[in-house]
Parts: sequence; structure tokens; C-alpha cells
Amino acid sequence: MALIADFEYDIFISYSHVDNTTLSPSQQGWIGMFYEHLKQMLDRRYGRMDTVKIWWDDKKLDGTKLFDESIKSGIENSAIMLVLNSPGYQQSQYCKQELDCFHAKIQTDFIGSKVGDRSRIVQVLLNNIPFDSWPPQLNGTTGFPFHDARDKEDFGDPVNTNSSVFIDLMRDLRDALWLLFSDFKNLRPEAAAANNDSNDFTIYIGEVADTLRSCKKRIVTELDKKGYKVISGIPPPDEAVAHEKATKEAIEKADLLVHLLDQYPGREIQGAPAIGYPQKQTEISLKNTKPQLIWIPSETDLTSIEEMDYQRFIKKLETAEDISKSYEFIRGSKTTLANQISNFADQLKVMQVDKPHRGDKLSVLLDTHFNDQTYAFDLGKALLENNIQPFINPQEDNPRKNLELLENRIGQVKKLIFLYGKVSKEWVLERISAALQLIIARNYPIEDFLIYMAPPHKERDDININQKFLKINVVDNSNHLVLDQAVIANFLNVLKSTDT
Repeated sequence: MALIADFEYDIFISYSHVDNTTLSPSQQGWIGMFYEHLKQMLDRRYGRMDTVKIWWDDKKLDGTKLFDESIKSGIENSAIMLVLNSPGYQQSQYCKQELDCFHAKIQTDFIGSKVGDRSRIVQVLLNNIPFDSWPPQLNGTTGFPFHDARDKEDFGDPVNTNSSVFIDLMRDLRDALWLLFSDFKNLRPEAAAANNDSNDFTIYIGEVADTLRSCKKRIVTELDKKGYKVISGIPPPDEAVAHEKATKEAIEKADLLVHLLDQYPGREIQGAPAIGYPQKQTEISLKNTKPQLIWIPSETDLTSIEEMDYQRFIKKLETAEDISKSYEFIRGSKTTLANQISNFADQLKVMQVDKPHRGDKLSVLLDTHFNDQTYAFDLGKALLENNIQPFINPQEDNPRKNLELLENRIGQVKKLIFLYGKVSKEWVLERISAALQLIIARNYPIEDFLIYMAPPHKERDDININQKFLKINVVDNSNHLVLDQAVIANFLNVLKSTDT
């Protein structure tokens, strides 16, 4: 089932097979790598595997074959088309047929050729092809350049899929697709009604110092325009006890708690000397288990904070010194803050909608470092094929960061799988320790952990954890560069045998 209602696929990738050729049959082509990265990034954006359905054809059609009926069916049942434009694309009759077929379809279906002001045909430029050479169906689109041309006269080549430039370009494309998919949900009356559920999602924004007051006002206005209810404006009252009571009442009405802090502690509370409203409301919120986001400006120098108690408070938040309190801590720009808050809220809403019921398909959290994401993606596909739903974790170099997202996803699953591959043993142990403390503090009904050892080679007793709270199983696949079927079978048996 696709993310977009009434479609079997969300994305149809239209490309020329000449752009996917390699010197060695064992190598994966550029298009194949593009597909893998796109799928992984969209999966992580939505927080679970296989959320966005993508159709792409890896068969090599030649001039003796008719236009494949399965391709035609994929086009007719897809919400958008991703065109990978290149000289090879423009020379291919099959690509022309694909584009003609999709273009004709969107002229007559119930949605039309655009969703809001966004085209349903999204162009990716593999080379610096002049605008006047684009197929006419792409008129009105801007396109996403994935080439290394330095000026308009340079033809360029597709950027290396292992480069940081490619990852940055892929992020831009992923974010644009996210917005396009979001616009789809506002089209049909029933979808619009469902989207109005944003009005049932309430965001609490704590009091701020005077230096952030205009920023807060703008953010409240932007969130209101996006359909969120926003609770703010506490204080008054000024008196400490009454203020705490009012703050707790506001927090109970909210789904997401947001605090904006900088180097200034803000106005002090009467009856509670030496503490300002922003700090006090943050402290009250941290006693609550609801999702929380704490933000400070990226340029903030903590050593410049004159109030030492407030300085220690901010440092403790940023370093996640108190693991019993879970939140997302962000250093960022004021200009992107409203989007960061709404994106965080969107993720929480997706999690709420997708939250599995106990007794349904076995759900697991596959916790992995960025260095092992490709292996984790293959392992996740193997789990899906065996009726096990893997959820995606936030991936960080610091295992103690993004604990709020980690906590939310722990609350969605029955089991935790920690992938121990290219990352250091110390990272895995820290991650397990953080998860364990969250489980104990929040009393989550998780009874066992699984550690999946992936390449490179490790000894069986390489990782040992002495604790009495949870059963820990270790599955070793570190001697196999690819997923070994015997090991996978054993891994699935361990998962299912410990499922209660």
C-alpha cells in the first residue's frame, strides 16, 4: 500500500538503462545507487521501513520488445514520476513512451498535473542539459541538478554517489518529495478532513527571554497557519506556586513541548528568586514524559552566560548529563526554527498513526550508526519479507543524542536490535546503556535486546554486557560480507522465539 491514497506506488522512476551501466557486472550502477539512497532517506524521514513505495525497472529492454505492460501498469498506478534526464534518456524511445504515458494520465485523472503549485513530474538532471533541450512535458519544472558542471557551458557528469555532494543533493530532493507528499494529503475532501487532525495536535511553547520574544511570536504565527494549536503565554501568574500549577495544566493539554532558550535567563519569578520563567518551565516540562524539543541559537557561547546557575543548567541540557530526562536538543537558526518544530511534530504524528497494536505484526527497532546504514537497510528488508516491521532510529555519532526520538520509537516496538558493524564497540555499549535507562525510567514492556554483529569480523565474546534487567541475545554474522541465509534464519528464530 502506497503512502498516497488511491495509488499503488508513490514514485515511478523513469530513466535510461545506459545511465546504469557499469564496467563490471558485479558493480551496482549509478541509478541503482540513486534508488537505494533515495529509499533509505525517505524511510528515515518517515521513521519506518518501506513507507514510500517506489517503482523502478532494472530489466534491460531492447528494440525487439514491446512497451512492457508491467511498466505501463506501474506508470498508471503511480502518484508522481521522477525523470532522470540525460542524453541517454532523450535518445530512448522507451523513456519517451514512459513520459508520454504519465503526462497523458495526469491530464485526465482526478488530481491533475499539479498538487498545489508543485508538478507531479519531478526532474533530476544527470548532466547540464540546456533548458531548450528538455522534453516539452518538463516545461514549467526547475529540476534537481545531480551533476558536477561548474558553469552553464560545462556539460558535467553525474556526481559520485559516495561523495558528500551527492548526499546533500539527495537531502534536497528528499525534502522536496516530503513536501509534495504532504500536499497530496490536502487534495481530497476526506484527506483534507484527515489533515485537519493537525488541529488536534497541540504544541506548547514555553516562556522566553525578551531577546527571543519576536522570534517566538513569529513561530507561533507560522505554526498556527500550518493548522497546529499552540499554547503559550505563561506567565502570568507571577507567584511561583500558581505559575507552576498553570504551567502543568498547559503541558497536559499539549502533544509536543517546546522551549526556546539563549544566553539570557529571562524575567525572574516572584517567590522563586534567581530563576527565570524559561528555565523553570523547562524544568517542569522535563518531569513529564511527553515529547520535548529544546532549542538554542547556533551562535550561543555558553561560557558568556553570566548567571552561573543558568549556565550550568544549559550545559547540562546540551550534554544530556541527566539521562533520566529525554528530549531533542537543537542548536539552530531562527529562520529555520518553525520548520524544525513542524517537521518534528509531523514525525510524531506519523508515529502516532503507525503505532502498532500489541498482537499485530511483530515490530522491532533496528538501532544502527550511520556507518552501517546500508547493511541495516538490507537487514530491514529481510525482516519485512518475514512479516516483521522494522522501525528506523535516529542516527548520530553521539549515542546520547536524539534520545527523545529513540524513546518514542522504543515505545512503538516489542524488541530492540542493536547493529554492531563498522561502528566502535564503545558506541554500541553507550547506545544500549541509554536505551536501557530509558526503558527502566519509563517502564516500557521490553523484555530482551538483540545484538546483531555485522562485518567486519568480530569474536563471539567481543561484546559483553553485565546487567540483570533484560535478556540479551547475540547473533554473529560478522564473517559474511552479505546476509548469510543460515544466520538470518537463526536470527529470525531468536526474534520469534522470544516474542511474547
